[in-house]
Amino acid sequence: MRAKSSFRSAFIFSTFLGVVCAYVVLIFAVCINENNNEMPTLAGDQSNNGSNKTGVKDSDKKSEYKENKSEKISENIDAGKSVLLSDRAWLFVYYTSKGHDGLFYAWSSDGLLWQQIRDGKPFLRPEVGGEVKERLMRAPSICRGMDGTYHMVWTAGWESKSIGYASSKDMINWSKQRLLPVMEHEKGTRNTWDPELFYDDNGKRFYIIWASTVAGSFKETEGTGEGNFNHRLYYTTTVDFAEFTQTKLYWNPEHNVIDPLLIEDKSGDVSERYLLFYKDETFKPNPKKNLLLATGASPTGPFNIRKVVSHTDWVQGPSVLRIGGDWYLYYDCYAKRHFGAVKSNDLNNWTNITEKLCFPTKARQGTIIEIDKETLKKLRELK
Repeated sequence: MRAKSSFRSAFIFSTFLGVVCAYVVLIFAVCINENNNEMPTLAGDQSNNGSNKTGVKDSDKKSEYKENKSEKISENIDAGKSVLLSDRAWLFVYYTSKGHDGLFYAWSSDGLLWQQIRDGKPFLRPEVGGEVKERLMRAPSICRGMDGTYHMVWTAGWESKSIGYASSKDMINWSKQRLLPVMEHEKGTRNTWDPELFYDDNGKRFYIIWASTVAGSFKETEGTGEGNFNHRLYYTTTVDFAEFTQTKLYWNPEHNVIDPLLIEDKSGDVSERYLLFYKDETFKPNPKKNLLLATGASPTGPFNIRKVVSHTDWVQGPSVLRIGGDWYLYYDCYAKRHFGAVKSNDLNNWTNITEKLCFPTKARQGTIIEIDKETLKKLRELK
């Protein structure tokens, strides 16, 4: 009897010990996974009308949106050292919330994982555009000139006829901010939004392109936008940001349009060298709110509309990278508060890669530019 009792006790103890060990192993595995901060899966939105007519392969439909963990990933990296996986890196310059908080940076070496710099603190705050509480630094667009100077324009106010401007040699120290009165001459102008800065290598000049609503213009599409906005694209050019050409209508795609992004295609993927990504801002009778691509033979067109390229609607703020032989198009899925992206090797067929992205959680639209290792090292050393 005593032997049977001892055997029973040993069996119970062994079973209990096995359960405890299994539990410890499980906890250890969870901790390892958390410390590794695996890249989250970010699901693409669904259209508000329940359809996706973009022709893009949507690889993550019905998948659940998970919290972006790029801040936690960056905490595991020594901020005082450059940790590049390749010879190049990219800097994402963006705004947060409504645009009152200023200019923020994130960096990436692969175009997928974007890590915030300076612990998410702003590098620059808006100093122009009316009363302090009304000032914006929204939708920043940055372009580097032939002399190495970085020039930046941004939306400075909700109902301003001017846009903000500043320049920098190192992306750290910025010039005094000022307003460029690009639509002050135009009566009935309601706004100047989402300016795009593009440098034309052939013409040796900068193009500034933006969206404005001018009362009484384009009556055929009145009432199609939110808040009765009826945007078209306008532009001016400059060689020194001191003198500017007369503002002109840039493009009228015969519908509400904002968020221009102009790229020179040097790859030969299409016969027209200039790529214009833009947002169809139509709200009524049926919302569009998606991104399209048009191509042209010059920086001013004429442009031929190709097709919708975003994997879903209710998006804004296109940014483009050329990585290897692929085009990466990024955008702010603002309705779902995360970033999305598609990829193409021919500008015709686009694949949704949103689930592979990791952006700072509070990031909104901005500009992606290539930077050198030394510049990135200095930026990441800042406190």
